[in-house]
Amino acid sequence: MNKREYLSLGIFLVTTFLLGVVLFSGMDSDVTIKLENGKTVSSKIPASYSLLSVVVLMLLSGIASVSLGYYVSDLSKRITFSHKQETSLAMLDGDSKRVYQYVLEHENCLQKDLVYELGISKASMTRILDKLSDKNIVERVSYGKTNKVRAK
Repeated sequence: MNKREYLSLGIFLVTTFLLGVVLFSGMDSDVTIKLENGKTVSSKIPASYSLLSVVVLMLLSGIASVSLGYYVSDLSKRITFSHKQETSLAMLDGDSKRVYQYVLEHENCLQKDLVYELGISKASMTRILDKLSDKNIVERVSYGKTNKVRAK
């Protein structure tokens, strides 16, 4: 998961927790009434929310839904590949397949990140990316002392 996904998921979880706190802080309360004849009657008074509580609930609900929607849409972008990408992925095996799948899931990743994340040596990564470039399924763009790698 990338930083934006963690952030949106974190915001969703925090707002959901806060929604629970606000909703359940005004729980029904028990009231006991003593009548003139000496009897007591117990009853529950349903929770009522002030205007401020309602506004806070609406804001938290909106924030939670937007952050969850962002998380789900970002996740679905990563999961769905084009037909060409699916075919290319099916034709690869071993480290080439792992590298290509990582590139598909992480747009514009750096070659040094590929080396670090996948645990493949720099020389092997260069050879793998050369093969994938020759097959015209990835492209490398110089980026400082490393390369940006993206799927075509």
